[in-house]
Amino acid sequence: MPNFLNKLRSCIDRNNVRKNVKCIIYSESKEFFKLSRFELMPDELIIEIFEYISIIDLFNSFINLNFRLNYLLRNIHIGININQNEDKTKYLLNALYYFSKQIYYIHIDYYPLLNLTNFININSLIIYLPTKNQLLSINNKIMPNLSRLWIGIINKNDQNIICQNLFGNKQFSKLYFCYLFEINFNFNSNSFKICFNIRKLFLTKISTKDFILILLLLPNLYQFHFYLNDLLLTTINHFNHQNLRILKIEFLENISQLNYLNYIISFVPFIQQCNFIFINLIKIKDYIILQNIFIKKLFKLKQFICSIYYYCQLSSNQMINKFYRLKIKFPFFQNIKIIPCLIHQDKCLRKIFINKTLIPIY
Repeated sequence: MPNFLNKLRSCIDRNNVRKNVKCIIYSESKEFFKLSRFELMPDELIIEIFEYISIIDLFNSFINLNFRLNYLLRNIHIGININQNEDKTKYLLNALYYFSKQIYYIHIDYYPLLNLTNFININSLIIYLPTKNQLLSINNKIMPNLSRLWIGIINKNDQNIICQNLFGNKQFSKLYFCYLFEINFNFNSNSFKICFNIRKLFLTKISTKDFILILLLLPNLYQFHFYLNDLLLTTINHFNHQNLRILKIEFLENISQLNYLNYIISFVPFIQQCNFIFINLIKIKDYIILQNIFIKKLFKLKQFICSIYYYCQLSSNQMINKFYRLKIKFPFFQNIKIIPCLIHQDKCLRKIFINKTLIPIY
């Protein structure tokens, strides 16, 4: 922004522009055209100014003023944020459709009247509450340049639409980042095909079976974050995912048999950064199991972050003493940070425990 203001100030105040303007606007009849300083600016600066103005103001204030401004308006790149409480008048819809081919980013809370088929050059799409028609428009044919996709709550009957667009016959050719709030992979999973483009995937509420299925479908996946519903063995044949390097798992329930975690980790032996979020993982023997799993399975591990959400059951002193003993016995857990409960502060148990370990393994 400071660089932009400096360019604007220098363009308006420079003397050579004033001299040139006098030559241009002087006529034989000694009359002057009424030219604003705004129109005397170079094209590049006007385009940059337009990119700071809201789309509805551009549409209502600058369209069809003259040929030059119309031309410049067609050369700007626009990003759109539409909140759920925003006044969605017909002028906003008209402005969106007028500039549709120039919009590269759209962030929508809920706008059922918006037809996404018009936005053919979009690179990034965030939509919290999509309708069925909007989901049908999110495909590679209509959005061939889509590289980032973030979708919120989807009706259960419509979840198959996005699954088919991601893993069906006509997959996105440039999509590398995908976030899905809730998705069911049980719809015709046998018809899914391997997708080589997606590198970063964020999911919520999936099962162990879904986790392994996704690893099979995304061989080039590099970063994977998800919430795990269960921790169970499956009948899927074992394999090693070659490219996954960053893994974050949040366990939605208490883990009764931590040994099953060994089964999940065995599919991703090349992980370098690992982040686990547990609930009430208190017993020292559980940390022993964790240490053994990581040392034996993840031979390229460089960073391990373990966050545990505690219910208010232990006092601060009990918590500190417990992890002090853990640090003495097991070098794997040397770097331990205890964060106070945000509600009770120092008077209560520590609510969150974070363990960060950097381990160079050769």
